[in-house]
Amino acid sequence: MNKRMTTAALMSALAVLASAAGAANTAQLNINVSITQNLSVSVNNAVTSTQTVNWNTGTPNDRLVSPSSNTVLNDSGAQTERWQLNTQPSISASGLNNWGVSIDSSAVGVNQFALQAVFGSSNTAVAGCPAFNSTDWDTDTADEVETGLLTYDNTRFVGASLTNAGGTPNPDDAGTGRMNANSRRALCWRVITPASTVASDTQNIQLTVTAIAP
Repeated sequence: MNKRMTTAALMSALAVLASAAGAANTAQLNINVSITQNLSVSVNNAVTSTQTVNWNTGTPNDRLVSPSSNTVLNDSGAQTERWQLNTQPSISASGLNNWGVSIDSSAVGVNQFALQAVFGSSNTAVAGCPAFNSTDWDTDTADEVETGLLTYDNTRFVGASLTNAGGTPNPDDAGTGRMNANSRRALCWRVITPASTVASDTQNIQLTVTAIAP
C-alpha cells in the first residue's frame, strides 16, 4: 500500500515538473493599453466662430445662407469620433423677442426660424456653399437642425453637390458616421427667417457641433 502511494506521489511530482517545463517554454507577457478618450472638434480652428448676414424684413421667410464655407475638424489627436448638430432658440442682443426653433423649413411661423445644415467635401471652395435657392436644400439629406442632437451620416446633413475635386460630403465611414482623426469637412447652413417678427435687434443663432464616441 505504501509502495503504491509512493509511486502515485512520484508520478504526480513528475507531472508537475513536466507542466512547469512546458510553461517555461512559452512564457507570455500581457500588455494592456488603457485608453483615455480625447473627443474634440473645432469650427474654423476655434471653439467659437461667427458669421454675419443681414435680413431685410421686407421679405418674410427669407432664405439666408452662409457667406463662406466653414471648416469642421476632428482635432482630437488620434480619436475617431462622430459629429452631432443641434441649435437652440435665438439669443437677441436685448434678451427680448427671441426666435423659437421651427423644424419645418417650409412652414416657419411668427418669431421662429428654421436652420438647415449640410457638410461638403473638404475640397469645397471658400465661397462654394449652395446658393439660397439651390436644390441641395430641398433634398432629403439637407435636414433641419433641431434642439435635440442629430448625428451626421450619409443620410443626414449631406450636401448633394458638394463633392468638389473628388472629395465626399459623407463621413469617412458613411454608414456609421465615423470621422477619422484629423479629418475635416466643409459646413454650410441656411436660415429661413420668420414669417413675421417683433424683434428689431440682432438675433444670435447658434449651430453647435458636438463630438461623440464612435
